[in-house]
Amino acid sequence: MPSHPDIPKALLESPSYQLERLRRRTRDEVESQLARHDTTMREYWTLTCLVNADAASQSALCDMLAIDASDMVRLVDALEKHGWAKRERDPRDRRRQIVTSTKKGRAAQADLHKVVSEAEDVSLDESTSKQLKHLRKLAAAIISTEED
Repeated sequence: MPSHPDIPKALLESPSYQLERLRRRTRDEVESQLARHDTTMREYWTLTCLVNADAASQSALCDMLAIDASDMVRLVDALEKHGWAKRERDPRDRRRQIVTSTKKGRAAQADLHKVVSEAEDVSLDESTSKQLKHLRKLAAAIISTEED
């Protein structure tokens, strides 16, 4: 990691500091590229969850993505505005909204997946494929223990 001479060594060796720097670097590049497609990273995440499931309730999406319910309403609103998702009342529980991706949404997600992958590659361009493989494996292991 390129370092600024004033950053204390303790921070440079801190996993929380390292992860924050990595998060910021990848987020900035991904958000920049997605903005060219009039969408955001969180909208992409939500759309990806919808594409990979037949249907989901807004509360299930909140739990899956660790996103506040009021934010999820705005995300689904944005997906509907793009024509990528639609909401319907659950016939078994009228208080519950079921969200599904549309055909247009599935096509958009496939296109956006390429955009996100390329942006992540650019933001991590100084890493070797072996390092990235280890990073993905470590991240998956940490996330899976979070779910236990």
